[in-house]
Amino acid sequence: AVQKYPELVKEYFMTKCVPPQDNKLSALHGALWSGGSFVYVPEGVKIAQPLQIYFIMASEAEGQFEHTIIIAEPNSSVNYIEGCSAPRYSKASIHSAVVEIFVKKNARVRYTSVQNWSKDIYNLNTKRAIVGERGIMEWVSGTLGSKSTMLYPCSILSGKGARADHLSIAFAGSGQWKDTGAKVIHAAPETSSTVRGKSICMGGGITTYRGLLQVNKGAINSKASVSCDALMLDETAKNNTFPTMKINEEKVYVAHEATVGKLSAEKLFYLMSRGLTEEQAMQMVVSGFIEPIMKELPFEYAVELNKLIQLEMTGS
Repeated sequence: AVQKYPELVKEYFMTKCVPPQDNKLSALHGALWSGGSFVYVPEGVKIAQPLQIYFIMASEAEGQFEHTIIIAEPNSSVNYIEGCSAPRYSKASIHSAVVEIFVKKNARVRYTSVQNWSKDIYNLNTKRAIVGERGIMEWVSGTLGSKSTMLYPCSILSGKGARADHLSIAFAGSGQWKDTGAKVIHAAPETSSTVRGKSICMGGGITTYRGLLQVNKGAINSKASVSCDALMLDETAKNNTFPTMKINEEKVYVAHEATVGKLSAEKLFYLMSRGLTEEQAMQMVVSGFIEPIMKELPFEYAVELNKLIQLEMTGS
């Protein structure tokens, strides 16, 4: 893309969405980025099949700084799926990606990311979308693996009637910390957003929901809903919830709910009385907990993510 369409890349690369001065990691990324993916969907083009890309860490003590740009021109649509993983090494590595998405008038983008890094990876990303008039942005993410993850996809609803949906699952086992969430900025009238996050922790793992919902002055008749649920599978797991809401307009509807619970001994007993082992019963409860997110994934990815969570629960 840089070689064939340099002017198009220059227009969108770290200029309007995630500038290098946004934060210290975006500055580091801007200096060291080394490829990635560039998707341009012309006006009126609707891509029926998902586009898929896969990133892998190739060596230990590596810094990976891939860059993703997705541009959906008016009345277009695209479904982009990203997979990430890394072999287990003896030295830590860092993955610091930047994702910039531009959803123009009446366009629709779904960005799905399934990350299963090894447990010696620091996963620190900046992902952001600018959504125009009546545009729709959908974020779907499953975050497993890694030592530490900081991930808060952001939607800036800049056009009237724009919409954003955020769906996420995070799993933290022994020695892991998942600091995840979402940011939505309502900057135009009649915009809407939903944020739904689910997290699972066990074996001393820590999950944190960290979110920002901001309604700017003038964004009248906007609607926003935030829901974050956490499931702790044992006594050593920890969960934190840090929702932040900045509402600068009166004519809006905003809702927030959060639940934190332990694995129900009663449910386990009921399932085990039907012939399941304790491990099978736990996996069934977890599968039910994450089902609302799973049904939004393509079938193959839902099956794979479910298997990965089961492997994490058994320590495989």
